[in-house]
Amino acid sequence: MNDPPNLDAFDKLLGWLDADREEAGKKYEKIRLRLIKIFACRGCTEPDRLADETIDRVMSKIDWLVENYVGDPTLYFCGVARYVLKEDVRDRAKPNALPPVAVVEDEAEKREYECLDQCMEKQSERNQMLVLTYYEGEAQTKIVNRRKLAEGLGITLRALRLRVYHIRLQLRDCMEVCLTQSPAQ
Repeated sequence: MNDPPNLDAFDKLLGWLDADREEAGKKYEKIRLRLIKIFACRGCTEPDRLADETIDRVMSKIDWLVENYVGDPTLYFCGVARYVLKEDVRDRAKPNALPPVAVVEDEAEKREYECLDQCMEKQSERNQMLVLTYYEGEAQTKIVNRRKLAEGLGITLRALRLRVYHIRLQLRDCMEVCLTQSPAQ
């Protein structure tokens, strides 16, 4: 594995994303959120860690990218994320590891993930993060995370559950519409 990225590499990454530092920061956050969604939708138990791993790998190639890559940086991040996902699935398939997450092979399943991604994009960033954070973790960790989330929002656990329920209803309705439409070419 490569050396961990440093502050200089991070500055170069932001410069690659946009010349305006504030706009670059917004793009960075949007890319990171998208990576988290990709990993969460694929059933990964640590989507934040995998998103950070993806970003670290991109930063390790930043000098080459600045000089040679032409196109939308988001697409490059997504390509690297595919490899990180494959490695994560492989690592969890080893003995004494958690059961592997099935790599999406089925076209119908792929379409569902595409629709979920589209429907999540229609939600506000706040709602996106709320849903992703709500479902993060396993068992007791998930319970603790939900309590902290409710406290951070200044609401009760019941109110948090209700908010997430309403977002899920919106996502379900959006998914139903999306799945009846033919996929974009």
